[in-house]
Amino acid sequence: MSSAAVQPPPPVPPPPPTAAASAGKGLHSKLYNGMIGAADKFVPAKLRPLWMHPAGPKTIFFWAPVFKWGLVAAGLSDLARPADSISVSGCAALAATGIIWSRYSLVIIPKNYSLFAVNLFVGITQVVQLARAYHYHQEQEKLKQVQPAAQN
Repeated sequence: MSSAAVQPPPPVPPPPPTAAASAGKGLHSKLYNGMIGAADKFVPAKLRPLWMHPAGPKTIFFWAPVFKWGLVAAGLSDLARPADSISVSGCAALAATGIIWSRYSLVIIPKNYSLFAVNLFVGITQVVQLARAYHYHQEQEKLKQVQPAAQN
């Protein structure tokens, strides 16, 4: 007989978290859960990890950044607007929130890289707008200084 005691098997690690459907009880939640359940059957095996990711398409963590790309599109289309019509306070607010949420998206669990990307682009487009407004105001100041000197 051996004096060594039988060792119990090591504990099995818990499975990775999966994306949960909406837990709400309202009509919108039921409709959303029905659509996700129907789409579940058609997701290819290669896309399953993305589909089941805690920040994947089954969660709001995916859809909020997708729709936020509209702010990036609006910011890019505003680059064609004249610099004198730029709202400095509006651009500053959007730039600040883009930068703040970029940082936040890398601190939360699960890390949400799509949220990071969209907020980074929101911040960048608004910083470019602020730079345009700053340069416009600098040019206007120069013109004001040149005009009185030309009149003398």
